Amino acid sequence: MKRIIFYIALVATGLCMPKAYAQFTPVKFEDPLPTAPEERKAELERRLQVKLDQFEKVKQNIIADEKYDLKKAVEKITAQLEEGSITPEQAQALKEEAAKKAALNIDNKVAIVDNQIALAKRDEVYDFNANQGTYFEMGFGNAYDDNGSFLLGFNYNAKNRKKKYDKRTTSDVVLASGFNNTIGDGKTIGDSYRFGKSGFAEIGIALKTRLFKDSYKVRLVYGLSYHFNTLSPKNNKYFVNNDGTTVLEEFPNKLKQSQMRFDNLVVPVHFEFGPSKKREYKDYFRYDTTNMLKVGIGGFAGINTGATQFLKYKAGGERFATRVRTDFNATKFVYGVSGYIGLGSISLYAKYDLNPVFTNSAAKDHNISLALRLDL
Repeated sequence: MKRIIFYIALVATGLCMPKAYAQFTPVKFEDPLPTAPEERKAELERRLQVKLDQFEKVKQNIIADEKYDLKKAVEKITAQLEEGSITPEQAQALKEEAAKKAALNIDNKVAIVDNQIALAKRDEVYDFNANQGTYFEMGFGNAYDDNGSFLLGFNYNAKNRKKKYDKRTTSDVVLASGFNNTIGDGKTIGDSYRFGKSGFAEIGIALKTRLFKDSYKVRLVYGLSYHFNTLSPKNNKYFVNNDGTTVLEEFPNKLKQSQMRFDNLVVPVHFEFGPSKKREYKDYFRYDTTNMLKVGIGGFAGINTGATQFLKYKAGGERFATRVRTDFNATKFVYGVSGYIGLGSISLYAKYDLNPVFTNSAAKDHNISLALRLDL
């Protein structure tokens, strides 16, 4: 009798309940625990209460979800009754069956949450989800929750991989952008090329390895990058391969743009020095360099993958834009020294190419660059 009353109550309340979409994801805390005993105890109690509050919300969502599903089932049964496809007795039986199913679902799901609560009170976590393993995502603005979060690019989630206790090597995406020019043969920056129009950019992957077992003061930073060096000649000039020698000549028309870009695939290697803070967690530790000073000293070596000249000009009342990728005698093997100094992920970066820009040219120029670097 009590069960029948409960089923009827479920039907009645479910008719006005919206779908709540219960989410069962145990909260995780990444911040380290305080070292002082009293503060540590207070923080543990706070975290436990946060977990318990979350579990209570999950239980409420479970009930709301089942009531919503029951409401939809009753609406479907009522529609069948009105169409005459089932009798009133059959409709009543179907409604009671749907209510019984909802009640059992609530009992079973709430029991799971109650067991999670018992585990949480003993400082244990068991997060079982058969459908969540390692996965790879690709998206371009795809929304994945109701809070406005979206995926832009690639995401690899190693869900089932256990967190490594001591991770000596980490990886970063390196981005840099700034100014480029040349020095050499008695010439200084800005003599041949416009300072503001000649630029430098870098994009690459950097691996960072701690060199000492119990210290993060010295790291080896290495990886693979693309360097883009551009030079914009002054005085309406452009680059010409004149019988195997690269020279600057005056262009016959007024140039709106004259720029040469050198694309270099390089392997940068730096020794990085700086303080860090060791952060210890329950089953792993990491060294944190957020907002801490760092200094990198090293160099790079690689190959030139091409040189491209861009020209924009007017001739005969018409506008022209040309892009020429040919042999300008750019040095094939490139190498140099570089360094950076900064705080956290932002650094001021400088490099000097020890190789000349061209293997055979009127002047032995060497690229020199100054940029803002980001390690993401």
